[in-house]
Amino acid sequence: MKYSSKTARLFLLLLLCAAAFAAVGGVAAQSTGPKILVTGRQMGPDDVPTLYPSLMQDVNSVQIAAEMFPGLTNLDEEKVTVQPCTATSWDTSADGKTFTLHIMDNIPWVHYNSDTNQVEEIKDDSGNVRMLTAGDYAYAIQRTLDSKTAGPYQAVFQNWIQGGEAFATSDPNASDAVRQTLIDALGIKVIDDHTLELTAPLASSVTPVIFTMWGMWAEPKWSIDANADLWTDPANIATYGPYTLMQWTHGGGGNLTLVANPFWPGTASSPKPKIDQVQFVFLDSDPQLANFEAGTLDVSEVPADAVDRILADKTLSAAYFKGPGSCSYYYGFGTLAAPFDDANVRRAFSEAIDRQAIVENILKAGQDPANWYSLPNLVAAPTEAEYPGQGVYTNLDDAKKLWQDYLTKTGKQASDFSPTLVYNTSATHAAIAQAIQQQWQQAFGVNVQLTAEDFATYLDNRTTFDIYRAAWCFDYPDTNNFLHDNIVSGVPLTWKNAEFDQLVEDGLTASDLQTRKDDYAKAEHILVYQDAEFMPIYHYVTQDLTQPYVTRTHSLITREVYEKWDINK
Repeated sequence: MKYSSKTARLFLLLLLCAAAFAAVGGVAAQSTGPKILVTGRQMGPDDVPTLYPSLMQDVNSVQIAAEMFPGLTNLDEEKVTVQPCTATSWDTSADGKTFTLHIMDNIPWVHYNSDTNQVEEIKDDSGNVRMLTAGDYAYAIQRTLDSKTAGPYQAVFQNWIQGGEAFATSDPNASDAVRQTLIDALGIKVIDDHTLELTAPLASSVTPVIFTMWGMWAEPKWSIDANADLWTDPANIATYGPYTLMQWTHGGGGNLTLVANPFWPGTASSPKPKIDQVQFVFLDSDPQLANFEAGTLDVSEVPADAVDRILADKTLSAAYFKGPGSCSYYYGFGTLAAPFDDANVRRAFSEAIDRQAIVENILKAGQDPANWYSLPNLVAAPTEAEYPGQGVYTNLDDAKKLWQDYLTKTGKQASDFSPTLVYNTSATHAAIAQAIQQQWQQAFGVNVQLTAEDFATYLDNRTTFDIYRAAWCFDYPDTNNFLHDNIVSGVPLTWKNAEFDQLVEDGLTASDLQTRKDDYAKAEHILVYQDAEFMPIYHYVTQDLTQPYVTRTHSLITREVYEKWDINK
């Protein structure tokens, strides 16, 4: 989802890999030498924005942090079902709102000591090992909801904890007394060190899935108090999962290495790791492929323009995997400035996109052109089979008519407009943007300017542009995650539609599946056709290359579970 690089960086990568190999010692070492996996999967050319769970919003940050901060529950990466993790079991109240989670009592907090090359248990001032407790989860969830934290996913999590919305939207400068009243009203209760009670504002089958998400992962209060935002630096970080942070070379072309935690007891969904180190490299898909073919990368992303060559090559095709994706790729509009303050113009630009040509000529991996924003395989998602003609479709004749009607109405000419499309740096995003730029130029005579930004800057600025590239990957496999979590309470859009919001709210609380589908289908029609705020382009597939000596699972949830992998060579 993000990419780019230089030859010099490839040389630096090889040096860093060699240094990492030489630096291994302590508990991670094996008699036959350490098993080290080098992967570019879910990375890209830019640095990881953050390892702070309460502040995460992107796939690559979540991928790495998931190995260090396991959730109360896990999503099985192959079956997409909820599994116990640090909470071995939970009880649900009769009204379906309160969950009492029973947390393992044998998980210590750990840290990698670079002086000794050892993963060590962290001890408190009295010399006692700090163990993972229910209080660590309660602290993190409260911190995620806190208006002072102001995390980008706060609007999602506030809907799943009683009192969460009031706390998340409160004045961050309120008095201590006011804040304490809001905290006391939260549906978060520590029963004892290993029993946590969480109460949601409504009953939903989705709730246990929310416990798998990063805003619910435990965080170390003592380290955050001592180091503030620097607590995630390698020198300070405290973790408890199957891997911990060994080193982090920042910037594009850099890398980050996780080392196995020997104190992780393992669970059925997150076993003890077999691989000693996992090194994540920050490279675009093209240099990833070059490194893979050179044998210095074990898992590689697949460049869109290399799919044909890969499938035609005996060795590469044997290493290639393709499966269902978990994301939708789309363009969104800023709706305050002409011409995109007009819904008909927005629909015209959407109808002028040749989605089939993009997936066939640029992506080439069997992606599905998207007529809806939501993935069709989500729970309660509308599909073309059930709701034919209700999405948005390529229709060049109608697009040209809508555009000409707008010019006639406003007395403007196509040359009066030069809107800007922004995307995060990536060869694939650039190729798609250039193709769509040409399609719009041919249809409307409008020259759209293209702007690429590094990932962190793009995340902060994207909705300030006329058009922005985006993708949404499900956090849990329900349409509510697309339509509510990303739109109603998620990305700060300049567009707002009360009917859409109500349909989405109704869709979550409806008593039967068909009613939910009906509500979401109507909401989608507003989003992609009537108001045309989003231009869905395609639904992802999962594809990558893996060296034959790597034994692995293939994830359908946008993040791999590396503790289940092994290397045999």
